[in-house]
Amino acid sequence: MDLDIRVVELLASRLCHDLVSPVGAIRNGLELIEEMNEDEEPNPAFMGEAIKLIDHSSLQADRRLRVFRLAYGMAGREQKGFGDVRSAIQGWVEGSRTALDWPAGVPSDWAAMRTGVVKVLLNTLVLAEESLTHGGTITVGGEGSQDTGRLTVTARGRPGALTPESEAALTGRATADELTARTIHPYITGRFAETYGVRLSAAPAGPETLVFTLEW
Repeated sequence: MDLDIRVVELLASRLCHDLVSPVGAIRNGLELIEEMNEDEEPNPAFMGEAIKLIDHSSLQADRRLRVFRLAYGMAGREQKGFGDVRSAIQGWVEGSRTALDWPAGVPSDWAAMRTGVVKVLLNTLVLAEESLTHGGTITVGGEGSQDTGRLTVTARGRPGALTPESEAALTGRATADELTARTIHPYITGRFAETYGVRLSAAPAGPETLVFTLEW
């Protein structure tokens, strides 16, 4: 397998970009507490706000790290059930303008026995959320076993479409030099799908609706 250093650098940039905001906010909250502790009479209200800031930001960082661990790391490759992925993506969209519609038991854990399916599904869910820049609903459906399966991830909302650059990255038509921090995720998602023998496609299904299909 050829390793393109630009792909590694862009993926690292993506991770740092998504984590720098909550980590920086945690540091700001701690600095605020340190300043208040130097006062002779600390303001309880300010102290409470600083603690809330730290609590919110640490939760945000934790949720993002859980997704990155499963989406990009080895942990996602060997998942034999959908529980951790469902919990991770629920945390990812919580507080955003996008809702997750993922019925319990769909798909059955038999589909997760196919190596890499859980990982590809999570990356597809993140890609679906990114396609809904104005919010919407993401629905998971389908069924499968270790040998054959067909899962769908439907993104309904605005704009409900991939940019031409993201589509080119997903399908592998974009070269490494053409990739950016915005298109590295669809590129990685497509390459994971190819590696694990999952046919991943994205097609419109009416106005403001995009359907991703995973088949094996």
